Amino acid sequence: MADEDKLDTSMSTFGFGLLMGAADAVPGVSGGTIALIIGIYQKLISSITTCLDFVKDKFSSHSRSEFYSAFNFLFPLGCGMLCSYYLITKILVGSDDSPGFLRQNSTGPYIFSFFFGLVLFSIREPWRYVPTPEHKHYVLIVAGVLMVFIYTSLTLESDSDSKVMLIVGGALALTAMLLPGVSGALVLLTLGQYNSIASSFHGGDLEPLMYLILGGIIGLFTFVPFMNYLISEYIDNTMAMLAGLMCGSLITLWPWKAEYDGEGLSPNLGLNQILEDFTITSIFLTFLFFGGGIAASYGLKQLEVHKRS
Repeated sequence: MADEDKLDTSMSTFGFGLLMGAADAVPGVSGGTIALIIGIYQKLISSITTCLDFVKDKFSSHSRSEFYSAFNFLFPLGCGMLCSYYLITKILVGSDDSPGFLRQNSTGPYIFSFFFGLVLFSIREPWRYVPTPEHKHYVLIVAGVLMVFIYTSLTLESDSDSKVMLIVGGALALTAMLLPGVSGALVLLTLGQYNSIASSFHGGDLEPLMYLILGGIIGLFTFVPFMNYLISEYIDNTMAMLAGLMCGSLITLWPWKAEYDGEGLSPNLGLNQILEDFTITSIFLTFLFFGGGIAASYGLKQLEVHKRS
């Protein structure tokens, strides 16, 4: 019976990883957002911290049981994320010869609109950790929005083959993957590496991926302990800031853009331009997918409730 419970737990965790990996494939959404919605965000950060501490302590025997417990959670979660990320990027990003749904003018608005609705409806999740809102919490929300706005306003030119930029991109991308409201895909898109990394991932070109992973490891050892400390000591302030980051990510997820197949961030279109460039049917379908994103957010929340009961 215990083995069956353990298998059920592993399969559920693998399923959570599938959801997180799918989110990480979309610029503006992160696996951290999904983890927050389904109620495993704090466990995710603490489990990674436990594994890092085990390595820092030179595999000390006194912390081995805690490491095994954290690893049994992170391994199926990571496997699910990798499987989902591979599949979703193949469908959404594709290749230069065969662009995915996210890179096509005919389907891009629908994908962005779905995740726009999902994130918008999920902003309340981190805010639940602020039982008595004060002025500082609202300031932190505004600060989070401004951080995303300033970052997405940057124009960064980079050589996608640069080893240094790949390491920097890996460190920033992994950090962003763990932050609700900021995605690793968004970081790579801003650095002009999103399409090339996705192509390398599917084409088996290991060299750029190894530099990216190296940067990710650096990001793990520097960011995760800091984030774990903030959650442990200042959870209300931390969650208020994360709510602001999620609000800011809506800038990136705005469905109507000037183009969808670019290497970097594309400007958002205003109302007049939307009415000129898109048909009424297309706009209606975009709102329909927006509703689907809201429904998906509600469904994920119900999944968390069912998991806790």
